[in-house]
Amino acid sequence: MTIAALPILLTGFTSQASLIVAVGAQNAFVIRQGIARSHVPAIVGICIAADAILITLGTRGMGAVVERHPSAMSALTWIGAAALMLYAILAFKRVFVRVRALRRAVIADRRPGGSDISATDAAVADTAATGTAAAGTAATNTEQSPLRTDILTCLGVTFLNPNVYLDAIVLMGVLAATYGATLKWSFAAGAILCSILWFTLLGALSATMSRLFHSDQAWIALDSIIGVAMVLISIHLALG
Repeated sequence: MTIAALPILLTGFTSQASLIVAVGAQNAFVIRQGIARSHVPAIVGICIAADAILITLGTRGMGAVVERHPSAMSALTWIGAAALMLYAILAFKRVFVRVRALRRAVIADRRPGGSDISATDAAVADTAATGTAAAGTAATNTEQSPLRTDILTCLGVTFLNPNVYLDAIVLMGVLAATYGATLKWSFAAGAILCSILWFTLLGALSATMSRLFHSDQAWIALDSIIGVAMVLISIHLALG
């Protein structure tokens, strides 16, 4: 790469940063996986690979193909909105389960005598009512999903979002094309480098935050925020 290409690479980096550094379904999913310490390297790798593929396709001229099929984009928009709404429902379901467990734990603590407490209530009280590090570790482990589930969810929030095609293929493809047949790949390289750095940092920083999520209340707050964000994004896609 020549010195003349460095400013173009930097432009690609900053252009991608302006699109990727925002609250979205993909970023929210990566953050949650990082906090739960659930298959973070695999999820980060999928996000980076997806961006690299889409940016490469856009640089090769696929943006024009996407723009010529508005009906396909419209269908993808509704599918994406439905998928994000489903993800929101799952987040709210996790909130409901934890709130119910906490309520049962409080009831168990208030009961006079230990003989009246059922084994189930006692188990809930042991895991949900304590704030020790051991209980926090157990809470984090319960948030870990099977690898296959995490991969499918990551693919869904990535490729069922029509904005990813408009941003990575159409917009980035058009910007890359302005630099000609050769230098456009320097622009693409800068954009891909940005994705690598962003998702790596996002996964790593989220993982370090796991120590803050040693209580059910913290997970309730996180899943509530994620659920609301997914609902808002889904409505935006449906109405936009």
